[in-house]
Amino acid sequence: MAEKVIAEIRQLLQDIVAPDLKALVVRMDGGQKYTELSIKALEAKIEAGQAEIAAFRAEFSAFRAEMGAFRAKMRSEFQAQRNLLQNEVLRETGPIRERLATLEARSAHS
Repeated sequence: MAEKVIAEIRQLLQDIVAPDLKALVVRMDGGQKYTELSIKALEAKIEAGQAEIAAFRAEFSAFRAEMGAFRAKMRSEFQAQRNLLQNEVLRETGPIRERLATLEARSAHS
């Protein structure tokens, strides 16, 4: 009789609890697979983002180099213009200085 009661309880547990346990295991497996896929997708996005960052850095470095070259060219051009202006001023003021020196020499002798 006790064995029959134990067998009935065992059968009852198998009929009621086992399907629920199997459903929980299936849900856990599904959740685990979903998590793995989510992690893989996130890793792919991170890798793509890193590639975009590397491309941006390369473009920015090229831009900086281009701007450095432009800056050097502009400095060179400004220096050339400064030299031309300075030479023009000297060319224009040279005769005036000579005339002033001549006038000063005449007034000193007078």
